[in-house]
Parts: sequence; C-alpha cells; structure tokens
Amino acid sequence: MTDNHNRRNNRRVVKYRKRRNINIGVLIFACIFIYFVIYIAMFLTRDRISVYEVVYGQTADSSNKFYEGLIIRDETPFYAPSAGYLNCFVREGEKVAVGSTVYTIDENGNITELLQETLAESDTLTDDNYASIKNMISDFTLKYSDTNFDSVYDFKVDIDAALLEYVNLNAINDIIGSMSAESLALFNMVKAEQSGIIAYYVDGYEDKSVEGLTTTDFNKEAYVKTTNKSNDLVAAGSPIYKTINSEKWDIVIPLSDEDVKKYFEDTRIKIRFQEDNITAVGDFEIMYINGQAYGRISLEQYMVRYASERFINIQIVEDQIEGLKIPKTALVTFDFYIIPEKFATYGGNTSDAGFLVEKYDEDGNVSVEYINPMIYEFKDGYYYVSTEDFSSGQNLILEDNSEKYTISAKQSLTGVYNINNGYCVFRDVNILATTNDYYIVESGTAYGLLVYDHIVLDSSAVTENQVVYH
Repeated sequence: MTDNHNRRNNRRVVKYRKRRNINIGVLIFACIFIYFVIYIAMFLTRDRISVYEVVYGQTADSSNKFYEGLIIRDETPFYAPSAGYLNCFVREGEKVAVGSTVYTIDENGNITELLQETLAESDTLTDDNYASIKNMISDFTLKYSDTNFDSVYDFKVDIDAALLEYVNLNAINDIIGSMSAESLALFNMVKAEQSGIIAYYVDGYEDKSVEGLTTTDFNKEAYVKTTNKSNDLVAAGSPIYKTINSEKWDIVIPLSDEDVKKYFEDTRIKIRFQEDNITAVGDFEIMYINGQAYGRISLEQYMVRYASERFINIQIVEDQIEGLKIPKTALVTFDFYIIPEKFATYGGNTSDAGFLVEKYDEDGNVSVEYINPMIYEFKDGYYYVSTEDFSSGQNLILEDNSEKYTISAKQSLTGVYNINNGYCVFRDVNILATTNDYYIVESGTAYGLLVYDHIVLDSSAVTENQVVYH
C-alpha cells in the first residue's frame, strides 16, 4: 500500500526549468562591441580620401625658371694698323670721344718698357687733370641720392678710368718728347674714330642684328671670344677693340610652348639678372627663328654693366598675385548646360534662381513645373546648371510664356570637389596664376571657394555627390 501511495505521489511531482535572468548591461556591451567591430572593419576597408584645407597663397615675384639670353648690341670693331706690343689707354667700359687716344702699338717693345718704368716712378697729374676730376666729383655730388646708392660704384669706376687715362697720357707724352725720329716711326698712337663705349674683345657677333639671327647663334659651346690686353703682341689687321654705339640693347631668349602661351599678350616685361640680382624693365615681343619661338627683350639701361657679356642668365619677374592656394591634383572639369539669365525666376522659400520647365504627360497635355536646381556658376549672362537636373531638348519658358528656350548648349567649368558637408560638391574656380604644384585661384566668388574650405586632394579618386569620410 505504502509503495503504491509513494508511486502516486511521485507521479504528481512536476519539474520546472530554472528561469534565466537577462543581464541588460551585458546585452548593451555586446551591442556596442559589435558596432565597433563593424565600424573598424569599414574604416580599414574603405577607400582613403586625402583632404586639403584651402589657405591663402601668392605667386613668387619671379618664375623659378632661368633663361640663357643672347645679347645683341650696336657694335663696331676696329683693327690694328701695324704689328707690335699693345698698350691700352682707355679702361674697358669707358666712353670715349672721337680723337681720344685708345691704345698704342710699339713695334719693338722698347717704348712699352719705358712706359712701365715711367709709370712706376711717377704718377703726376697736371692741373687740367685735377680740374677735370674735380668737375666729375662736383657733378656726382649734385646728382647723388640715397635711393640710388649703386651709383657710388659706377662713380668709382669712372674716377679710376679717368686717373688711368690721365697718368698714361702724361707718361707717354714725357717719353715721346725724348724719343728719336727712328723710335717714333716704330710707335703708333691710335685714336678713336668714333665715340662709344670701349670693349677690348671680339667674338664675331659685332655685325649681327636680332632680325638676322639663326638658331646656331645660340650655341654657347661653339662660342669663341678673343680678348686683348696691354703687353699683348698683336698682328697687323687683327681686331683690337670695338665701340658699343648705343645704350639700347637686346636680350633674346628661347621660349617653350608654355612660355609662349604665358607671355603672348605681354609687351613689357621685368627681368632679373642672375649675376648680380639687378632688375630691369624692357619692351617685349615674341619672334620666331626657323620655327623656334624666342622672346626679344629690348632695354635702354644697364648696357655698360654687362658690356663684357655675350650670353647672360636672366629670370622673368612677375607681379605677385594673391588668392586661394589649391593643389593642381584637385582640379576637375565638367560640362554644364547654360541657360540665359532672363529665363531665371524666383519662387518658393528660396532666393536662388529657378526655371519654369514645360512638361508633357502621356496624353500630350502640357504643364509647367518650377525647378530650383543647384547653380554652379553665373557669368557672361548665363547660369551653369548640372546636366542631371535637365535634359537636352527641354523647353524653358518665361513667366508670361512669351518666349521659350530649348536646353542644349553646354560649356565646361574647371573646379574642385568641396566636402564641407561630407559629400563631394563641385565648386568652380577662376585660376589667376600657377606655380610648380599649385594654382592661385580667385577668392570670394559667388559659386567658388572660401578660405578653410575642405576639398578633395585628388579629384580622380571621387565622383560628384560621393560621401567622403574625413
């Protein structure tokens, strides 16, 4: 009985599963962990877009490119009347008048030796010499200005040249007074046949003009320069010196195709001489020699400073241009529909321009829809709108329906992708100048960029309206 009773009681016992309590904190932590895992995976696998912050910039005051120019002047060479030893009386770079003694030629060298001995023993100046030098100093003092301190160096050169000429002439006159007729026959004093700046070298370019140049004239490796100096033994008929007859001179430089485009409209140009950083402004024109472009720079100053040069390195100095500085890699070009200004209308809750577009339903019924597209530029009386906002062949109408405009004409704009809002938006730029890696573009335009805007560094890596993480 008892066993049967126990069995009955055992059958009535119901076993319940133990209830599990949900830990809300663990669940939240798990969700956050999963979110971070997904975010990190997306961060590691997505394309990396480099971003550039727009800043102010300016062009340098000169290009980084140097040009080797060929100097052309009005020059006349003069030749030795006889063979002998040369003694120069006029310093190179000094201007002489007609009839001034330029050099002497001593056929046997005896007088040259006497001249050297006399100069070593005495450097006496006459009263006329002192008066002349005093006048030079007085003239310089009256014209001197602190703003033109370089003239002090030029004045020193002039004084040195005058002293050399006076001392030499005084010495040679003393010697001539004691010479025999036979010795005088072997001595030749050569006077200037025309006035000009003296240079004691020749190089074969004396008779050349800018118009007569050939491409081979610019080959510096083939250039030969013959220079004369005192005590040289010269042959009869050899070129001794030349006069430079005008302060006007030309520098001719080779130009690349890019240079031609850059300076095509320029008629005046500023240059800097690499040798001493002197700057000058001259007339400019582009000329062609055997199909090659050259720039001709015509100057009327500093000719004497470079009278001993035939080839010279210069740099073109440009006006500084300020604006927004953007990398060249950021530029992108798009085609846009252009719409005449008079078809713009305004409505809704915006002050931006919109347009009235004709719409046709399936039955051919006509209605008018107001579209307020994004404007990318306005210039020359036309709005530039995206080709995705309109279709070619659509008609725009005026509010009074008096005239229609069929959308079809396109124009290109060059710009960058602005990503201030996290996605790519085209912004037009107006390029003012260029450097090696950057463009300087106009700031403050209605549809352009502002300083500190963020743009895509490499425009080829994205597309319009693409979401960009940065």
